[in-house]
Amino acid sequence: MKHDKHFRILLADDDDDDTFLFREALEQVSFESQLFTAANGMELMDTIVKDSINPDLIFLDMNMPVKNGLECLEEIRATPGFEKTPIVVLSTSVAQYLWESAYKGGANLYIQKPTSFSGLVNVLHKCLFQSLIKDEAAPMEQFLITN
Repeated sequence: MKHDKHFRILLADDDDDDTFLFREALEQVSFESQLFTAANGMELMDTIVKDSINPDLIFLDMNMPVKNGLECLEEIRATPGFEKTPIVVLSTSVAQYLWESAYKGGANLYIQKPTSFSGLVNVLHKCLFQSLIKDEAAPMEQFLITN
């Protein structure tokens, strides 16, 4: 099913392989999109602030050098105009303190990085088509999505 919405997506992930797979998976989901990438938290904030990129959706890796996902989340939420931008945290870890910190920090979803390409396509499909991303965090019981 093709959708008319054009999404501007910003992915912050320091792993080149994960970024490549994300780009490939995004191409499998049938909708128009423009993907911007950042290799670390500093690049992410530069992209948002200096490059004036105003994404519809941000996917944020938790474990990045220079500035981690939680630090970025806090800074994004404090940036005027980005208080309600949907943010999905992606992480290999589902440690409770991490996802609870992301929830309290204002992330919309916390997703354990899928272990397969089809799993990643499915996550993107859910996030973009099934309205899991709203201008508010999912209820706590729906916030964490694991494999």
